[in-house]
Amino acid sequence: MKFAILGHLIDENTIKQLPQEWVNDNIILSPELEINRTVGTIAAIKYTAKQIMTEPQQEIRKSILDAAVYLQDKLGVDIIQLGALNTSITSGGEWLAEQEEYKGFVNHGDSYTAAVTCKAVKKSLERFNLDSSEKTLAIVGAYGVIGEAVSKILVPEFSHSILVGRREEKLKELENQISGSFETTTEMKTKDADIVVTATNHPTALLNSSNLKKDAIVVDVSQPVNLSLEVCQERPDIRRIDGGYVDFPVILPIPGMPPYKSFACIAEAIMQAMENEKENHVGSINLKHLKKTEEWAKKYGFGLNELTNFGKPF
Repeated sequence: MKFAILGHLIDENTIKQLPQEWVNDNIILSPELEINRTVGTIAAIKYTAKQIMTEPQQEIRKSILDAAVYLQDKLGVDIIQLGALNTSITSGGEWLAEQEEYKGFVNHGDSYTAAVTCKAVKKSLERFNLDSSEKTLAIVGAYGVIGEAVSKILVPEFSHSILVGRREEKLKELENQISGSFETTTEMKTKDADIVVTATNHPTALLNSSNLKKDAIVVDVSQPVNLSLEVCQERPDIRRIDGGYVDFPVILPIPGMPPYKSFACIAEAIMQAMENEKENHVGSINLKHLKKTEEWAKKYGFGLNELTNFGKPF
């Protein structure tokens, strides 16, 4: 199977960091890549994170569909992974999978991302000699695709958890799926947490210094990030951990991507192409599939072998 990663621009400066020959009228397209004998490409629609969250949904979805059909018809792509906010704007990828014009498969990549996020939390606890049964966890974006899966896995392991989201009705739905000691809130009630996981689709950083207790650990999965470098510099006691990076066999042509690292979501779609698995993985995460992505990662040598902060070893 041939893969394509379909992302978007982080901000207005992103396009300036790309070779101009990659920038076409309606799509950004890298040269073809070969990864473990599997071929694909990195593509992006020409919208920033802020534009995706503020422009009409119909307009953004049309751009994503046009790009998907182009990748299918012109490059013979079989599977598309929706990067960052392209997942949320397409209802977890379900909308794209339903479109007749695109006949391939869709994977939001969030299953392996959730698995890696949980592993990052556990490795952080080990690193700082902390016992989860004695600590409080907060998950920001708790009912999102990643947040929901992380909540199901991690909440039972902590003394107490604070599940944060913007919509009360979605938080109520989540309550019926979680076991353990927890509360739900629409307030940014993260200052009581020893460990904070952020997994939102917000276009700008949400956390500030006043949101975090002393020596808090923040596992930041969000792209764009939810905890900025500026806050980390202001509060050197905070331990920020990348939530979505894994080791990767090649250097990917993505601005800001550390050498020999990749987002777990990208790795998942590439692994699916390697496995020649012809299925959609969209919407809520199936925990059985999540476990399968961890098995794929062991098979192909992907994984979280070190904790990093903004791509650098912690």
